[in-house]
Order: sequence, then structure tokens, then C-alpha cells
Amino acid sequence: MNARETFIKYVREGSPEPFVSLQIGCGAGFDVKLAGKEWNSEGTLEDTIRAYETVGCCPFFNIGLPGFSEQVPELRWQSRTEIQDEMRVTWAWLDTPHKRLEMEIREKKRAGGTPIRLGLTCEDNLDVVFWYAEHFAKGVEYVGALLQPHIGNLQKHGAVSVQWNIQPFELLGLPAVVDAVLLAKLHPEQYRRACDLIRDVNIAMIRQVFKAGADFVFLGGPGAEMMSPELYERYIVPDSQKITQAVHECGGLVYSHICSPIEPFLTMGYYNQMGIDLFETLSPPPVGNVADLARARRILDPEMCTRGNLGLDVLLQGTPDDVAQATMKILDATKGFKHIVAASDYLFYDIPLENVQTVVATVERFAKSTTA
Repeated sequence: MNARETFIKYVREGSPEPFVSLQIGCGAGFDVKLAGKEWNSEGTLEDTIRAYETVGCCPFFNIGLPGFSEQVPELRWQSRTEIQDEMRVTWAWLDTPHKRLEMEIREKKRAGGTPIRLGLTCEDNLDVVFWYAEHFAKGVEYVGALLQPHIGNLQKHGAVSVQWNIQPFELLGLPAVVDAVLLAKLHPEQYRRACDLIRDVNIAMIRQVFKAGADFVFLGGPGAEMMSPELYERYIVPDSQKITQAVHECGGLVYSHICSPIEPFLTMGYYNQMGIDLFETLSPPPVGNVADLARARRILDPEMCTRGNLGLDVLLQGTPDDVAQATMKILDATKGFKHIVAASDYLFYDIPLENVQTVVATVERFAKSTTA
């Protein structure tokens, strides 16, 4: 089997052999550093491929949905970028019949970009969301042809997940989570209608993404610091069930990454209800709030594959011995379950290569010791 087939087989079936696949790419910067660059936004898919080859673990690529503004000019954002005191500032705007959507992202060298402002706030109504979703739906017929070449190239090296704001609660990424929560509380009936529309549009998009050859789609969800059980039960769980059903009908898999605190949602069983195939991460403090990995793994459906949970703090500040010990704890806590050893999030720019390679070497040594 090639690397892509090996990854998919492990997620579906598991294996007595331990498995390692660290999270590289997605603008976090580790691959950019290895490529000799300083701005994370200048990273390429080739940089990510080369980084996986250097690290030596099984690749798993998470890429964005391609833009289709040439085909749907109503969604053609304008932008400009300036360098201010070694910070790259990008402003983007889109004029709609309802309001001008404006975004601002600030990026520091070797640290990645941070959204300072997104298009929708809690002071807005949701008319612009319906308008945006209706035009976003026009891109469904184009996305397969735009996406297929990228998927085909990456699948020579590993499995591929495609990511956009699939979770309807995210309103296509127009508001920040705090504003989304407030809008849902202020306008519950209109918010529910918007989620219904976006869910149906995204299910149509999902079908085209899998026709283009994708292996996974990415389905996120806010952590406990941003969300309440009430909103999970009203929005996240039922919408996720419909989305994951559509993915599985296409023969695909669902990848979910929630790197912020996930308790009490884990103990309350929400993730088991959502239909997730690959879930990360079950991270301990200070990265997450899961204190007992073995208990967390017992709570989750044994058919679910998990991935993680080595804290970025350990990878960033620890010695190779610290990293090896933390890796062994993960292997011990997840024995008997489908679990892929990885980090608590995508690898930062400043994480030492030696520490990342130590994770891989530790898993390989453990595998040899269990089969000797």
C-alpha cells in the first residue's frame, strides 16, 4: 500500500501497530521554516510535501477549497497589503447589496496571520448571509474541476482532506465565533434558517469535492470557551449529523480538528453523536483541558480514530528526552484504540526539527519492541 492507502486504512480499521502522522501545513509555519522562508503565508503545497519527507511520518494534507471568483464575480473580494513595522497587514472587502463586508488580517514573520476583523458582527442582521450563501452555491458546479488537479498531485504522497467553513453555524466564515454566538442568541429563528440554507449548499459542495477525488472533508466546531451545550444541541450536533451522513453516502471520511478546550462536550457525548471518523485533539493543559487521555479515549466510540495529543508546548520548549517521554505516554494511554500519534495542533514555525523527528523515531522504536 502507498502512504495514502495506509492512512485511510488505519482510520477505517486501525492496526495493532502504532501509527504516527504529525500535522504539517495549514499556515502554521513549520513547513515554511524548512523551506527557508519567513512569512507563513508564502508557504506552498510543495513545501508541505518536502516537510513530510524530511520528518519521515505518514503525510496527511488538509487543503482549502479553491476560489471560484472568476466564475462567480459577485464573490470577487478586493484586497490590498502593506508592510508595517515588519508586520504584513491585509485588508479585504466585498460590496454586497446589504453592506460592505470588510476583513483585516495581520501577519508577523514566523508567527502566521491573525484575523483582526471579519465581515459580519453581532450588530448586523443576517440578510447578507442569505445573499452570500446563494452566490456561494453558484460555485458548486465549478469546484470539482478547480480542485481535482491539486488533489491528484497530493495523493501521490498521502491522503487529502478539503477544508472550508462546512459547519453551518460558522455562517461561511463571515463572523468570528463570538459574533456568531451573539447573532444566534439575538436572532434564533433567522439564524436557524441561515444554517439550513448553508447546510444544503455545503452538502451539494461536498458531493462535488468527493467527485474530484478527496478522501476527507474537514468539519470543525467551536470549543467550550466559545460555545454552550444549548448551542451544540441546537446547531452543531444536528447539522453535523446531516453533513456526515452526506459524506459517508459519498464514500468519504470526516476529519474534525478542535484544538481548544473540549470538555464538557466530550463527557456529554456530543462528539460521538456527530458522525466523525477522525477526531483531534484530546490535549492536556495548557493546550487543551483533557486531563486523562486514556479516559477520554474510552469515552469516545471505539470505531472513531483519534489523532494527537503531544502538546505544542512540549514540542516547542522541551528536550528530545521530554518529547520521547511524552510520546510514550500517548502510546500507553491509547493502546488498543485507533489512535494516530501527532501534536495538539499544526506544527508552529519555531518548533525544532529534532523534536518532531524524535516523535517519529519513538513511535518506530515502540513498534519494533512490540513486534520483536
